[in-house]
Amino acid sequence: MIKERRKHLRAKKQLPLKIADKSFDVITETVDISPSGIYCRITRLLPVMSKIEVIMLVPVKGNGRYTKKIRARGVVVRSEPVILENTDRAHYNVAIFFTDISKKDQKAVEAYVSSGNADQPELQIIKN
Repeated sequence: MIKERRKHLRAKKQLPLKIADKSFDVITETVDISPSGIYCRITRLLPVMSKIEVIMLVPVKGNGRYTKKIRARGVVVRSEPVILENTDRAHYNVAIFFTDISKKDQKAVEAYVSSGNADQPELQIIKN
């Protein structure tokens, strides 16, 4: 039997996401999310150990119509090429571990992941 080593719950949920560095911005969405990191697909190779900034829109309590803009710093812990049909661009599955996220934002992600609410919210941002 395989023992789960993850510290936090993970949920397969698609949320708007921006990954940025000094030299680029990539807009995508999460494949899955946890309070300690995200997994996503992008069209840019990010080498393992790359330090990046992540900005995501996470639904907050209520009826799912509001989102909270969460900023975190992270490091790429896995980057794998993906072969997709009908595309001329390379794609990569990327796992990012959060190295700097506020406790408040981490708790907001944790509440969302454990909520089981898969409804996609309207994108109304609540300022931090």
